[in-house]
Amino acid sequence: MRKGVLILLVCLLAVPAVGTAALVRKSGDGTLVVEDGRGRVVVAVRGAVIGRFDRGSVTIYDRTPRDAFAPRVWGATRELEIGLNGERHVGQNVRFRLLGGEFIVVVRGAGIELSAVGTGTVTLEGTGASPGVYSLDGEDCSAPRATCPQLPDLAKTFRLGTETDQRG
Repeated sequence: MRKGVLILLVCLLAVPAVGTAALVRKSGDGTLVVEDGRGRVVVAVRGAVIGRFDRGSVTIYDRTPRDAFAPRVWGATRELEIGLNGERHVGQNVRFRLLGGEFIVVVRGAGIELSAVGTGTVTLEGTGASPGVYSLDGEDCSAPRATCPQLPDLAKTFRLGTETDQRG
């Protein structure tokens, strides 16, 4: 959990003021933290996702491409366009940041560190003897880490936050 919070804090310091407004947690938002993940993490969220991985790929589908919030990715050695609003980034020590808007983010690889806030769904699927751990809605995994569940062997989907009626 400490790594996830550290990643979030470092990115907050690097975000311009307009981007910082996108990270404000609203009523109904849920949170997700993945630490040292190995496998696949799929986040379909309206909100923010910040992360990195040691080696693997991140595929991003921007579901609101005309808004002011574009995905940012650093360190990829290979980039591919997928359809009109998708992009895949492959490499080692890749970092990514998606603030505001609505995205589907698929991370496959090892050493996945990810933090998300918003509403939507998350699907987790771990591989290997040490698939990493996850926390939903603020559960503290730092002490002791064993209190947080490991990424499941079979894909499991969770709701992130609660949808609120936007019609007023």
